[in-house]
Amino acid sequence: MPAPDALSQLPKVPELPWSVRVRRAVAFRNISALYLLAFMVLVFALWVPDTFLTSGTWRSLLSDQAVTCLVAVGLVVPTAAGVIDLAIGAQVGLGAILAARLLVGNVPAPLAILLSLVAGAAVGLFSWLMITRARIPSFIATLAVSSLLAAAIAWISSSQQIVNLPTGFAELGTGQLLGITYPVYIMLAVAGLLWYVLERTPAGRRVYATGGNVDAMGGNSEAAALAGVRISRIVLSALMTSGAVAGLAGVLLTSQLSTGDPTVGPGYLLPVIAAVFLGSTQFRGGRFNIWGTVVAAYTLAVGVKGLQLAGLPIWIPDLFNGTALLAAVGLAAWRRPQVSRREAVLRLIRNNTTTAWAGRRARRSELLARAATADAAMSSEHAADGAAPDAVSELPELPWSVRVRRAVAFRNISALYLLAFMVLVFALWVPDTFLTSGTWRSLLSDQAVTCLVAVGLVVPTAAGVIDLAIGAQVGLGAILAARLLVGNVPAPLAILLSLVAGAAVGLFSWLMITRARIPSFIATLAVSSLLAAAIAWISSSQQIVNIPTGFAELGTGQLLGITYPVYIMLAVAGLLWYVLERTPAGRRVYATGGNPQAAALVGVRPARVILFALMTSGVVAGLAGLLLTSQLSTGDPTVGPGYLLPVIAAVFLGSTQFRGGRFNIWGTVVAAYTLAVGVKGLQLAGLPIWIPDLFNGTALLAAVGLAAWRRAPATRRIGLGRFRRPQPGSR
Repeated sequence: MPAPDALSQLPKVPELPWSVRVRRAVAFRNISALYLLAFMVLVFALWVPDTFLTSGTWRSLLSDQAVTCLVAVGLVVPTAAGVIDLAIGAQVGLGAILAARLLVGNVPAPLAILLSLVAGAAVGLFSWLMITRARIPSFIATLAVSSLLAAAIAWISSSQQIVNLPTGFAELGTGQLLGITYPVYIMLAVAGLLWYVLERTPAGRRVYATGGNVDAMGGNSEAAALAGVRISRIVLSALMTSGAVAGLAGVLLTSQLSTGDPTVGPGYLLPVIAAVFLGSTQFRGGRFNIWGTVVAAYTLAVGVKGLQLAGLPIWIPDLFNGTALLAAVGLAAWRRPQVSRREAVLRLIRNNTTTAWAGRRARRSELLARAATADAAMSSEHAADGAAPDAVSELPELPWSVRVRRAVAFRNISALYLLAFMVLVFALWVPDTFLTSGTWRSLLSDQAVTCLVAVGLVVPTAAGVIDLAIGAQVGLGAILAARLLVGNVPAPLAILLSLVAGAAVGLFSWLMITRARIPSFIATLAVSSLLAAAIAWISSSQQIVNIPTGFAELGTGQLLGITYPVYIMLAVAGLLWYVLERTPAGRRVYATGGNPQAAALVGVRPARVILFALMTSGVVAGLAGLLLTSQLSTGDPTVGPGYLLPVIAAVFLGSTQFRGGRFNIWGTVVAAYTLAVGVKGLQLAGLPIWIPDLFNGTALLAAVGLAAWRRAPATRRIGLGRFRRPQPGSR
């Protein structure tokens, strides 16, 4: 048995020379944010020296960014554990509005702060239940949770600011020590505590083991579980920690503003995610870390502050944050090529000569010949056995009673049963308004645009791409069509350009996903911020009016009492259904979404399929946007984001209908109108304005949870089969 100090006697790894260590420490890839910070300081010092270089500017920058940096620091923990939390902004808003409501209700300040932190932790607990117990992907679950929190915030605040807070409470957010406000010290204290936990304790090592790295997004969780790490507990602690920190940030924000504002939360989402991902490229070689996130958050803040001091438009922060997020995640995903640039060029040249092309054609012909020979051999074998060549592929036809029972099963057409139930309930609850023909005609017409967007989103979702920019693409199509029409561009050309713009957005998203290797939900989230900036630039953040009168006929004209958008939606749905279900292109889409690696091995080119899917979705979103402008007779720059959640809910609920868990067109159409009936009935019943947020969030969780539940039995059977004891006599 070796001595206790045997390990110490093993040869040690030679220590690197100090010159190599210094060179690695100051390399651009290790501290790129610091180089970017120095560059921006130099630029703005020369551009706007009178305002940028003052001590007041830097003190206000430190104080104003403290809340954002605090939220980002808290978000590092679940992100390091492989969980993408898109509800983080809504959690900040909940903490802010809850603290304000409690303080106005004469609750002591310490108790109000404690309850806000507990509420944040409770949101984390609920998200954990949805992710681990309902098996809903984290970004979908937290997106739905953000909608539920929006409803909760509207309910707590009655959609109004909460004023008349106790005077002394403002001291927490505005009081100073050595010229620096308290939130900065609180942020540093929380950052130091979380840094110690993540970097110096076994709990932190378990978090990193669960989450893996920026490429895997939780890809090492199975290995961590085999090593004894309890993944579920790690995710629970990470989400509750993030929720509590977000609640604290909300409290500090209310203290700074001296009011409870129900609209402040969502604006934190994008800059916080950008800071976390840019921070992962700093100091720790691609690993999410605390101090890298702090540096990244203040680097981004300096950029936004300098651009604002330079007098640039108000949409610059959206543009800057979106660009920064794409650059941050793209830099984290970038790896040095294994071959030199010269070798890569030589390979490219060698692979594109006539000889190389002829060789590839010969190999392809050889494979086809082998496949034909195998088919012929199998056919002759069946002929020798006296069986038809395709006898092995024929299955006994199920009895009609079994087919009918499966067709009408709840798991196959649950949306239709839900629709029938809601019609019955609202017919008894509000019969005077719900059962009128006008209500149903308006429901068909009003929901046509939402349903059209959902139908277009089916294609990239079936290809395995989560497009969170779909709402912004609708907004871009709407505002671009309005601007072109006001500029006296002929209506057909304006329509064409809006569709081309949608396709261009899809092309750009494809470049970010396949070439920059950014995860689709992160890439499209950043693209949505860029589109928000583009919409604000096109519209000057104002409604565009005086649209030609004849253009309104496209969105409001009727045929047999039904408006044209309904027929357009049905035509697009029919076309996409045919492509997905009856053509090789559709089979390639489903193959790519199911398993892109396996699809590539059988000759499918996943990159081309994703390009087709994203450009199709972008064109359909642009069409929906111009129909919306036609219906409203105005270009509204705020209409797009509201489509995101109901559209995603319709797509995922539609995947549980008719096709056994597969994303499909007609299931999405049925699901969209089922959700619309629910919202319409609740509105006719006179319920509060936050009911749609609550209903859509609940519907999204139920839809994705049901889709995951449908796949669970087969998964469990396969898993149990691996450990089934072999029967006697079996090999």
